[in-house]
Amino acid sequence: MSEEICVARQPILNKDKELFGYELLFRSSASSTGNKAGSITSDLNATAVVLDNVLNNIGIDKLVDNSLAFLNCSYDFLLSEIPLSLNKDIFVIEILESVKIDEKIVESIRKLHEGGFKIAIDDFVPTKEKLAEIKPIVPYLSFVKLEYPEIKDTNLLRSVVKSFQQKNILVLAEKIETENDFKICNDANADLYQGYFFTKPENIKSIKISSDSIGVLRILALMNKPELDMTELEKEFKNLPDLTITLLKYLNSAAFAMRSTITSIRHALSLLGTSNLKKWLLIVAYAGSYSSAEKSPLLMNATMRANFFGEMAKKLNWSLEQTEKVYLMGLISHLDALYQTSLDNVLKQISLDDEISSALLEKAGVMGAFINLINLIESDDFKNMDNCLTDLALSSDEVSECLNLAYKNSIIT
Repeated sequence: MSEEICVARQPILNKDKELFGYELLFRSSASSTGNKAGSITSDLNATAVVLDNVLNNIGIDKLVDNSLAFLNCSYDFLLSEIPLSLNKDIFVIEILESVKIDEKIVESIRKLHEGGFKIAIDDFVPTKEKLAEIKPIVPYLSFVKLEYPEIKDTNLLRSVVKSFQQKNILVLAEKIETENDFKICNDANADLYQGYFFTKPENIKSIKISSDSIGVLRILALMNKPELDMTELEKEFKNLPDLTITLLKYLNSAAFAMRSTITSIRHALSLLGTSNLKKWLLIVAYAGSYSSAEKSPLLMNATMRANFFGEMAKKLNWSLEQTEKVYLMGLISHLDALYQTSLDNVLKQISLDDEISSALLEKAGVMGAFINLINLIESDDFKNMDNCLTDLALSSDEVSECLNLAYKNSIIT
């Protein structure tokens, strides 16, 4: 089932009031309309939901374009494996005010810094206690977000800004609500600014295809076995078409930083690699309690199509590679209805093999004949089926057999 999802973004500006980046904030679709927020169980869950929506549904490209994305990170999130799976050229790891800076956090921040990530600390008030607390991570910081309203003394403000800048740390004055706030912080030589004076957080909405969280956990358990069986892993993804579609979108996003045309589910899995696949699945799993597990009839139909195309390919003695290619084609053939937009628009988000794209959009080649055939079958247009069967060198009995097998194997467990 598809559901509306929402992420908020608030711009971060430089001295000239030009865009520098965005802070990404959790919003449920309910909270975006003024109702009670969704069932978020922890800061970790909230961050995972934001990432799930940003990476897998709305798209980081759409949200921040060429700017930086500041991501609120809780204690548990910072200690997980997830942050290292993100694109260091896009995401800024923002340490929430509630995070206790202990030895574990210092080690995690050190690793992220060594991995090339930019680190920010959020809602910072420069008391003696707070300055002492953050001292172990200061060498790793790129940004300090000063909670401007809590700093009443302008001389202290100037001194703190200068102190951090001398350590090559940019100072962001946040909660700027008036022209006078901006002037005071600008006079203190702050580098960046954020607040309602410029704009309130903007809600960005999209349509999400829900993932089966139980299936995600099943895949994670499978991947923890001493020897990973790729055939079994591929089978699990075939049982979760919504998750497979989400994976395809992620692989073609700027967050993944390596785009490649995809020919099959196995190819998609190999592109991500075992380690990154685990980290990506963790994001989906942590966000899972916020997702509906109800199955969409369109997804069920897409699975049936994929199985039908696979059975026909076997009947035609096609290679395993080509069989997997038409299976993938069937799986994504109803994305237009799922995302409530044109198929051409959806395919722009997924980097597919040219043969698959041509078949879907232009009904080109033998694979295009597969699409024509299933469209005729689903519309009960048996009059015009003969030409299609001739093109495919298949009899009506063979097609019936393939259909029966497809329906039998399309029950998603």
